[in-house]
Amino acid sequence: MSAHRFEDRINALSDQDWAWWPLLALRPPREQPLSEARLFLIALLFGGLCAAVGVALLWLLFGPPLPLAAVSVAALTFLLFYLTARATLFRCWNRRALRLQRANAQHDD
Repeated sequence: MSAHRFEDRINALSDQDWAWWPLLALRPPREQPLSEARLFLIALLFGGLCAAVGVALLWLLFGPPLPLAAVSVAALTFLLFYLTARATLFRCWNRRALRLQRANAQHDD
């Protein structure tokens, strides 16, 4: 799959309201870049949920985890979520926002 097709698919997914639920208010307009702060907040909220699920799975599979194990799984899960969102959503969204801003600037001239 080409980089352009991958970017189009990520952006098509991120344009869907259901993909942002319940954080739809955090989605910026398509022509506005996604800031690092907003990405971190998204990762904190969605990644935090993923981290909680990871710790719950650890508990279900192996019994009550040691506090260090639970914190480690939660931190690793959050970090993986953030890095994945940074490499996909953040990059693809911001490339499209830049293209749209340029197109709007040319249209206004």
